[in-house]
Amino acid sequence: MIKRAMRQGFPLALALFAAAFLLACVRPAGPALAQSRPAAGAAASLVNDRLSCWIADWDLARGLAEWRAHPGLFDTVRVFAAYFDEAGKPALAPAWAAAIGSDVARVFGPTPAFLTVVNDIATPTGKGNKLKDPELVRRLVGAPAARTAHIADLLTLAGRSRFAGIEIDYENVAAADWPDFCAFIAELYPAATAKGLAVSVVLQPQRRFLAAPLPAGPAYVLMGYNLFGSHSGPGPKATPAFLAEQAKSLRAIGLLDATALALATGGFDWTEAKAAKQLTESDAASLIAQKGAAPTRSDPDGYLVTRYRDPAGKEHEVWHADAATFATLWQAAQNAGFSRLAVWRLGGNSPALFTWLANLKH
Repeated sequence: MIKRAMRQGFPLALALFAAAFLLACVRPAGPALAQSRPAAGAAASLVNDRLSCWIADWDLARGLAEWRAHPGLFDTVRVFAAYFDEAGKPALAPAWAAAIGSDVARVFGPTPAFLTVVNDIATPTGKGNKLKDPELVRRLVGAPAARTAHIADLLTLAGRSRFAGIEIDYENVAAADWPDFCAFIAELYPAATAKGLAVSVVLQPQRRFLAAPLPAGPAYVLMGYNLFGSHSGPGPKATPAFLAEQAKSLRAIGLLDATALALATGGFDWTEAKAAKQLTESDAASLIAQKGAAPTRSDPDGYLVTRYRDPAGKEHEVWHADAATFATLWQAAQNAGFSRLAVWRLGGNSPALFTWLANLKH
């Protein structure tokens, strides 16, 4: 979904150092919380959560700080992420492995936690990293025996830390491999259900992924962003029209009721309308204050837009979301038929966002 430290090629030693540091900082949930786990049979109810969020390994300290500051706000949490080695075996990111250990309740107490698995290959040195690798997906799901082995690996990994569910975030799946991917989801769901695990599947907002029925049973999450981003020039991550179009596609394949909408925090700083740097909300606010710039509010999507010139004379354009942006987009999403929200992601957000989220739940 977004760049991470491992994607940028940091060596394994650095990742392990960060994991050790975070382990020292993570406060256990405590015996009372750890014992209050959902029963295995509760997995089916986990897909109906109204408000969820992701916490990413590369921003774990800030993400967990926001989580702890708002107890009970989110119905579920999504642990981002598990990556693959070059042999196609999934494993938790080192920072998460250190924080969670053998029981995810150590961090999240009774809140059901999904393990998000992404089709990234992460090597010890970072030199062979591959992001959103379609060839990896082909290897994992392209044949019945491969799917069976892959499902077994996923169930083992999720069970090792007592996750409540598995979330599949395999992006850029080739058109030729889409039927095999759907077969994989159809086979994963009953296998996971038998183990008391819920299943969630992340969908990209592209017509080719939303043009035909998908397997029934799992919960789905639509990435309601990436309209503009690192792949384009300046603009909003999402607009009301964009969200309405996605809802229409999901309704046409009978999936709208089963699909949560993910809205993204933060934004981008474009240089000369080309190169884009990702920013959290707090990053953007600090940058704008440093430049002494005055943001304007984009209509009808509600993003804050700021323009400035750097010391080299290059023009910059910053688009970023805040609580008002979320309010605007979520109202449009509800009008289009969405009823469940997932926040990508915790870390670097303002208190106003959490105030809005708390009001949303009441």
